[in-house]
Amino acid sequence: MSKQPEKYQVFEKENEILRNAKELLAKPDMLPEHSWVKEYELLAQSYAQLLGEVKLLTSVSDRLQNKLNKANESIARKNDELTQTLDMLTKERVGKRATTIVLMLAALFFIISELVIDPQLQEGAKIFGASGLIMLKITVAIALKPLEVLLENLLLKTAARKKM
Repeated sequence: MSKQPEKYQVFEKENEILRNAKELLAKPDMLPEHSWVKEYELLAQSYAQLLGEVKLLTSVSDRLQNKLNKANESIARKNDELTQTLDMLTKERVGKRATTIVLMLAALFFIISELVIDPQLQEGAKIFGASGLIMLKITVAIALKPLEVLLENLLLKTAARKKM
């Protein structure tokens, strides 16, 4: 018997059979002729049993590998979904931030317009008429959307750089 730790004694029986077969082959005259058949039968039975165990282990191993492959695929899909969700959430957060900034700018433009620009435009309205004043205000209001889009793109690029 070997003095290996217990975990290496899994194949102790098989090692004993192999050792016995090698000893018999090394000294063929050790056994009478009719005993060789019996030894060969024992060796064939041991081999058949070992082959059956190997097939079972291989089958179990294959099933476990398939489960592992499926789990890895599922993890990869979930990771992709999470990445897409995170990207969408980032875009939404940036979009809300851009909208908030644009609304603050619009409010600031409105206050500045009412306090500073309107009194001067009232004088100009005499020249351009009331419709000119309204068109100017509509133009400023329409220009806020492209400003929001530009700001959103800038914030998205900033967020992407921070992500890296």
